[in-house]
Amino acid sequence: MRLKQKNLKLPADVIDHFDLLGQDDRNVYMKALRDAQWTLQSLADAAEISRERVRQIVGQDWPQGELDPDAPLPTPPAAAEPFRNPRVQTEPNPETLARLKELQPIARKVAGNSTKYRAEAEEYAALLWQAKDVEHVTYYHLAQLLGVTHSAIRSKLVRYGYIEPMTSTTPSRAYRRVKTDNRVRSTNMR
Repeated sequence: MRLKQKNLKLPADVIDHFDLLGQDDRNVYMKALRDAQWTLQSLADAAEISRERVRQIVGQDWPQGELDPDAPLPTPPAAAEPFRNPRVQTEPNPETLARLKELQPIARKVAGNSTKYRAEAEEYAALLWQAKDVEHVTYYHLAQLLGVTHSAIRSKLVRYGYIEPMTSTTPSRAYRRVKTDNRVRSTNMR
């Protein structure tokens, strides 16, 4: 596991050694320190140049010079804070995702309290709930996979009674539940 290195300061003898070196020798020394895992900022502070210039220097192939054998080459202290691991998205079951994509255009055809296409829309909402609650897929990731917004998924789940609407003083028309009389399945589908 890689660790974050913040606010590293090169030792005083390294900083003093920078003053003794010419341009080419300084560049070779800088590359050696960077290879020893010192940060760009710590090198920039010691050489009194910008971090971007250090990045350019260590990134180019300079003429191979000899590193002064008397040059101090310390290793940085161990970092205490690990890098944040990237978030791994939970993927829905492939069959669930395929069925959601199949039902999505049909579920969009449900207008108001019409019973036309209601069974498909309820199955679509049930699969959304399964992906969210059972398979632990986030709203955001599910929305990306289906090409909709995460609030569209939330409104569908509210409409079919899987979650409660967010509280507000004036309820949104988008977050109204389907009338029980118009339901194809039982009202408690959880």
